[in-house]
Amino acid sequence: MTAGVFRGFVSVPLSPCIRAFLQDFTSEARQALSEWRFVSTDNLHITLQFLGNHVQRAMIPEILKVIAQSVTGIAPFDLFMGSASAFPGRGRPRVLYVGAGQGNDNAAKLAGSVRSGLSTLGFEENKPFQAHVTLARRKRGACPANKRAKVFNERGIWEAMFSQFKGKCLAESNHTGLHWRVSEVLLMESTLYPQGPVYSALGRVPLLSRQ
Repeated sequence: MTAGVFRGFVSVPLSPCIRAFLQDFTSEARQALSEWRFVSTDNLHITLQFLGNHVQRAMIPEILKVIAQSVTGIAPFDLFMGSASAFPGRGRPRVLYVGAGQGNDNAAKLAGSVRSGLSTLGFEENKPFQAHVTLARRKRGACPANKRAKVFNERGIWEAMFSQFKGKCLAESNHTGLHWRVSEVLLMESTLYPQGPVYSALGRVPLLSRQ
């Protein structure tokens, strides 16, 4: 990739507590799901829009300006961890994730505003927004011998493991839910390496409370 371009996306960061919770969960999940490559805890986020593999660096100030304009009037909100699932919705899973629960409507509104604004710069997203945190991707070459049974087991094991882990965590902590405050939007750069991507923030746009 040339110096004048970058691979970019716009995202919502997770809180340290949510990251720690997901790190503890994936430490257990790795033992049961050996055919999956789990995402580094440092890379966990919710993507609002993928911008592409060749975004001009000269556009960074303009992108941040448009994002700031797009989120005007959107106040910070609480977002709760929902349930675990997989992409695609049917057939052999390729991506394991945890979706958003309460607060999802606010996340969708935020994503819609950001996507609408960025479309004026020529950035178009062809995937509908679904608030989720990607936790694992299937390793290349991993092909179960008994495909149908394995697909069912993987999806079921994943969903059940997260439900049980989340329930145990909530019971022990005496909390009503696992949630964090969404208070900013990040413009991110993704640099690909053989060992995995490294993400770095190119800019932050705060959500301001309504007056």
